[in-house]
Amino acid sequence: MKKRLIYSLLLSSMILAACTQQTDSSSKADSSNISISTNTENSTSTVATSSNDTADYGDYEEEDLTTDYDKDTATKISLSDSSTSEAEGVTVKDQTVTITKAGTYVITGSLSDGQLVVSAGKEDKVRLIFDDVSITNSTGPAVSIQSSEKVITTLVKGTTTTLTDGTNYQLATGETEPDAAFYSKEDLVINGEGTLKVNGNYSNGIRSKDDLILISGTYDIKAKNNALKGKDAVSIRDGNYTLTTTEGDGIQATNAEDTEKGYVAIDGGTFKISSSRDGIQAETNVSIQNADLSIKTADGSQSQSVSAEESYKGIKAGSKILVSSGTYTIDSADDAIHSNDTAEITGGTFTITTGDDGVHADNELTISDGKLAINESYEGIEASVISIKGGDTKVTASDDGINAGGGSDTNEGTGQFGADSFGGPGGGEEADDSKKLTISGGTLTVNAEGDGLDSNGNITMTDGTVIVNGPTSGGNGSLDYGGTFDLSGGTLIAVGTSDMAQTISDSSSQAAVGIYFDSSQSANTLLSLTDADGKAIATFKPSKAYQYAVISTPDMKQGETYSIISGGSTDAQETNGLYETGTKTNGDKLGSFELTDIATTVSQSGEAVSGTQMGGPGGR
Repeated sequence: MKKRLIYSLLLSSMILAACTQQTDSSSKADSSNISISTNTENSTSTVATSSNDTADYGDYEEEDLTTDYDKDTATKISLSDSSTSEAEGVTVKDQTVTITKAGTYVITGSLSDGQLVVSAGKEDKVRLIFDDVSITNSTGPAVSIQSSEKVITTLVKGTTTTLTDGTNYQLATGETEPDAAFYSKEDLVINGEGTLKVNGNYSNGIRSKDDLILISGTYDIKAKNNALKGKDAVSIRDGNYTLTTTEGDGIQATNAEDTEKGYVAIDGGTFKISSSRDGIQAETNVSIQNADLSIKTADGSQSQSVSAEESYKGIKAGSKILVSSGTYTIDSADDAIHSNDTAEITGGTFTITTGDDGVHADNELTISDGKLAINESYEGIEASVISIKGGDTKVTASDDGINAGGGSDTNEGTGQFGADSFGGPGGGEEADDSKKLTISGGTLTVNAEGDGLDSNGNITMTDGTVIVNGPTSGGNGSLDYGGTFDLSGGTLIAVGTSDMAQTISDSSSQAAVGIYFDSSQSANTLLSLTDADGKAIATFKPSKAYQYAVISTPDMKQGETYSIISGGSTDAQETNGLYETGTKTNGDKLGSFELTDIATTVSQSGEAVSGTQMGGPGGR
């Protein structure tokens, strides 16, 4: 297992020590034939740098970050189709160049139908310096690493290396590997400031059967199957990546046998991923920070020709997803962010459109910070246990906005991939106390055609601001919970239909009012509650028509009298349809009521009513 560099301070000290040396910029050798020689120029040294100021998620050793080599001892290989020559540590047979021992090899030139092979000792470390290289192999990988302890590849600044394989490999009977244009059985590290173009026509673009570690550089990878694939891990520290696949994932880690492996860790970089399957997929964990990442799977949220047997998720993990910073634009046919266990968002800016769930975790999901805009989804946010602690979250969903129903997606139901709503039992069925929605901070704005906030068990709100523009048709409600909704703080405004209406539970410590209206109220018309002095304590402009509203703010007190005001205007500042309190509105007074209970339910004229009177379950 590699030594994990935990603190960026340690990395910074190594970088500072190396920055007094210069990057290699040796001139290109004559490529009239394949020639191997010992370079007698001076040695140079640099360390790949990063702007990360937090602990790294990936595994990076100091040698992975270093792009230096000793030019006095490095072996230069100049590739060409015309002739061959050999040297110690390098053999040439036809157009196959094989490196057989540890050392540093500076490679230039091109092969139109050949291969670079590393077949060194298991304890040997090999460093490849790619300085304007072009290798095409019609019957196998362009570069094939068969054995070594580790191979570190450096892309020389200002140069472009292109690796291309054929559509058919000549493999032994029963063999399925190698299967990538740049293939490695061992740890593979790529650093430097040059450009690497890979055309994986047979299957994968770059694949390591151990760890794949990308430090820096510019990458343009087109692959039939996966663009970047590592078995034990894919760690990316920085760089610019354009990844395109026609049948596979953008980035994939495949070790499902060891819980400490099979992960994808991204600590920086800019990514444009267009994949026919998942954008990023890890058998265990996905951890991302400091990235600028754009993902499109299949034809995005509008995909039509997709298979329920395949996966088209934006970011997918078998165990845990952690995103702590960065900018993310995801347009996915399936879930945009999906974990088979837990997910945590502690920062970052997200713009999501999806044909299924915006963010899904089978078990626990936590959002503590960041800006999350789910602009199109089937269900916006789904998990068994959902905790919203902070941040600014906006959800638009054709079904439930927030669903603490949980469990894994199935192939049954009505969603894009059969992932049915795990909707709450509503007013009468037995609650599942293992399902929870907890809101303790931040701003949550929901626009849902199904249930707005849905929990098969309980809802708890202690702080924050929650705004729900709920369903306009029957069978769903702006609030839907099977157990209790305990409210002790924050601001709650929820509007929707009246036939499945619920308000907060009597066990709450902050009061709320549920208002039934005689007829459907128009969208974009102000709804206000004013106190005895005519001061607005809540003013809201719903974005959709509604016939039931739940309002609770810290200013509402039991025993006080309030008026229901419809229409008019206000000079107050508005955010997500909710206006600052304290200013008067000049709308029409519909009625007044005394807030007699923690969960008071009234008609628009202010008369106390029960759910059975209005055709719904009313308060609990």
